[in-house]
Order: sequence, then structure tokens, then C-alpha cells
Amino acid sequence: MSTELKSDDTPHITHDEMAHDHELQGWVGLAEDARNATIEEHSLTFVQAVKLYPKACMWTMVVSLVVILDGYDTALIGSLFGFPAFQKKFGHETSTAGSYQLEPKWQTALGLASPLGNIVGIYINAFLTERWGHKKTCLGTLGFLVAVLFMPFFATRVEVLFVGELLCGLAWGVFTTLAPAYASEVAPVVLRSYLETYVVLCWGIGQFVATGILDSLDKRTGQWAWRIPLAVQWVWPVIIVPVLIFAPESPWWLVRKGRIQEAEKSMKRLTSSQDPDHARKSVALMLQTTELEKVMTEGASFVDCFRGSNAWRTEIGCIVWTSQVLCGFAITSYATYFYEQAGLSTSDAYKMSVGQSGLHFLCTLLSVFITGNFGRRPVLFFGYSGMCMSMLLIGIMSCVTQTKGLGYGESAMYLLWYVFYELTIGPIAFIIVGEISSTRLRSKSISLARNAYNVANVFSSTVAPYTLNPTAGDWKGKTAFLAAGFTIVILVWAYFRLPESRGRTYEELDILFSRDLKAWEFKDAQIDEDAAEVITKQG
Repeated sequence: MSTELKSDDTPHITHDEMAHDHELQGWVGLAEDARNATIEEHSLTFVQAVKLYPKACMWTMVVSLVVILDGYDTALIGSLFGFPAFQKKFGHETSTAGSYQLEPKWQTALGLASPLGNIVGIYINAFLTERWGHKKTCLGTLGFLVAVLFMPFFATRVEVLFVGELLCGLAWGVFTTLAPAYASEVAPVVLRSYLETYVVLCWGIGQFVATGILDSLDKRTGQWAWRIPLAVQWVWPVIIVPVLIFAPESPWWLVRKGRIQEAEKSMKRLTSSQDPDHARKSVALMLQTTELEKVMTEGASFVDCFRGSNAWRTEIGCIVWTSQVLCGFAITSYATYFYEQAGLSTSDAYKMSVGQSGLHFLCTLLSVFITGNFGRRPVLFFGYSGMCMSMLLIGIMSCVTQTKGLGYGESAMYLLWYVFYELTIGPIAFIIVGEISSTRLRSKSISLARNAYNVANVFSSTVAPYTLNPTAGDWKGKTAFLAAGFTIVILVWAYFRLPESRGRTYEELDILFSRDLKAWEFKDAQIDEDAAEVITKQG
């Protein structure tokens, strides 16, 4: 410490030094609060966390309801391709009298509409969320969706339906990235996997409702057979908006905006703690983690997602989410259509789709026992291996002369693939993407990861009609060989590039990624320093 000496040689501390000492004392106090918050995070059991954070669980479940809309539409559009009333309205008659099919180019276009809208909507979300917060962005997007839903509902031409789906895709893109980001920011470490899995469950609820409605309308031949399923999408905003208005903003976002007092108030609304210092300590950990990330990265732009250790974190998010498409390449987006091409009747194909949606709900519920008790790496390895074997069996069966029995066999193998998917990669991808990114880059990192998924989906949706359609490639079940090949490649990548992130706070993950560790070394790595020491060394 520098001093000024007077004539009596008595040290005199200047005003600037006093201010510096006060700031230093404040930083020491912040570091101590952050350390205590970290210890508390690791000491919480599942039951204790639920008791301490019941409001955080409730508000996460409310915000995640918007994902139902994306799940609903994903199942709706893919299934409508095999829906007789829809085919008659937007398709053309085939050589078989009374039979209608959409042209492959319009199958492709409608399959691409939502993913293309998603791509733009996801990037819009990255900017809107960082500027306005999760709550305002979610409410504004719901209002936008209510307006643009009129286009597909009143569509009389396939071109208008395409534009309507494209605009709706903008909103669904916002929802698919906003919900997991909000869940990851309000949940304590021990509850992250459960609340992120709930996001996937909401997606499955949307699919289940869509297939159930379509199955009930299968015998209708008029325009309401396909207009009613589109109109149902207006129901969700009416349910969600009145509750969402009262949701607290993410305290992490408030900290990034420098609104510390509001962040503490938000934390108090998310917990039931009787400790008056709990909110302060939790916000101190957020402040310290944010400061650590400022030291480790220059900014919080999309470019920063590809700098230093953030490039690895971005790679993980992109590939894990992309694997959801590639492991079921071409088949998953057109499940009902795949069942029909395998030899099932239209009625049986829709019943199979309803059963598949039921499996989604059941397996996602069961997956919490897997994702909550096992590491990210073993869960993914198990899932990828099971899905690869299922797809190989589908491909092998499709090489045999097709019979109705084999058609049901292929369908059963696809349902087995779906069980593996929903128990593992379905929920775990959301968990990994939500927790692997740095907090300052979370909205942008999730946006990049989800758009990698959408690009893969565009690729899959473009190829699928030409591989499955009997008037085009006529590969049918042989398409499964492509999915199996992609899965093997991703399995090898996961071994070398996917670190274990289970049970780590965001601060600890920042420190681990700053080291030169191999992916398999993360699990047993010891952290013998805290963020305050790292900030002091690097800052």
C-alpha cells in the first residue's frame, strides 16, 4: 500500500486508498458469501432442494409450458402428411382412384417451414432475452403467435399454409431456447436435470395431444378435420399468459444487468428460505461467477462463443442437440408416414403414433431416475448404443421381402428406438445444453446449439420425402442404415469430447473449462481454488 509521509513521519492513508480498501473488503465479503452458497448448493439433497425452492420449481414449470406448442406443431405437421382430409385439400390424386398425396416438394417445404422459422426465431430470442429478460420476451412472443396462427388456420392453398408455418416457427424458436435457459438459471444444481427433463415432458405433452386429436378426427372428410387441430393451438396462450404475468425474472439475468437488489428480490420469490441472508449469498455466487467469466472472456457476443474454452462448450451444445436428429435421421420427423410405408393401414399408423406419444410421456417421466442419478457421459453412451442397434435392426428387416408382419416388426423396432431416445438423449440433451455454457453467453450458446439442431432438421426433412416416399427413392426402412451410421460417429465423438458436468456449479464448470483437461478427466477433477483466486490471478 502506498502512503504519503508528513513531517512527523506518520503514515497517512489517502482517500483513494481508503476507497480501495473498502472495495477490497467488499470483495472479500462477496467471495465468502459465494463460497458459502457453493457449499450449500452441494449439500442439498433432492428433497431439501424441493422444499427450499418450491416456487422456482413452480415458475419453471409455468414457463416451460410454452414448449408444448412446439411439440404439438412438430407432431401435427408431420402427421398431417398421412391425414386423408389434409392430403385431399393440399395434394393431388394419384394413379389409385380416390387416393391423394402431397407432392414431395411440398412435403419438403412444409417440413422445412417450422425449422426455418425456428432458426430466425432462435437468434431473435438471443437478443430479446438479453435486452428485455425472459418474462417480457415470452409474453411478447405469445402475443405474436396468437396473431400469426390465423394464417395456417384460414389457409386455402398450400403456399399460404407454408408462410403461416414459417411465421409460427419464429415463435416456437423463441420458446425452445427460452424455456431451458430459464430452467437452468432458476434451479439449484441438484434440481437442474429434473426441471430440464420437465421441458422435454412438455414437448411430449404437445405431441401426445396432437396425435390424440388427429386420431379422433381420422374419419372426418371435411375441412374441419385439419382446421380443428390447427385451432387448438390458440388454447395454450389463454392458459399460460394469465399465470406467466406474475412470474419472477431470472436473477442471473438481473445480475448481468447490474440490478443486484432486484436479483435478491427475485431470489426471495424463488425460495422458501427463512434465512434472511440466503438470497444475498446466492446472488453473491452469481456476481462472482459473472465476474469470473468477464475475466476469462472479453465480451458476451456470438463471436465470444467461439473463443477459448467457450468454443469447446459451444461444440458440445451443438453436437449433442444435433444428435437428436441424426440418430433417427429422416424417420423421426415422419413417424406416422414411416408406419404407413412400412405397411400399416392409415388407422393403425395413427394408433401407433398415439402409442408413441404415450411412450414419450411415460419414458420422460421415468428418465428422471436415470438423469438424476447417473452422469451425463454414461447416460449418453447407453442411449446412443441402444438407438444404433434398433436402427440397424430396422434396416435389416427392410431388406427382406415386405409383409404386414415385417411392417409391424419394423414399427416395433422404431418404438424400441424411441424408448432408448426418451430415456436418454431426449432429456439429457436439454440438460447438457442448459448447464454446459457460461452464464454470460447462455442465451447465445443455446441459440447456436438449437440452430445446429434445426440445420440438421432441415437436412433431414429435405432428404426424408425422397427416401421414404414410394414415388421417389422408395428406401422406406433402409433409411435406418443412415441413422445408425450417424449414431456411431456421434458415439465416438462423445467419448473424446463430452466432459462430465453433473453436480457442478456454473462457477466450478468455468474453472474446469479454463484448465487443459481431457473430457474423461472432468468427473474426478478436484477444484482446489475458487473464482476469487482465479479472478485475482487473471484479472
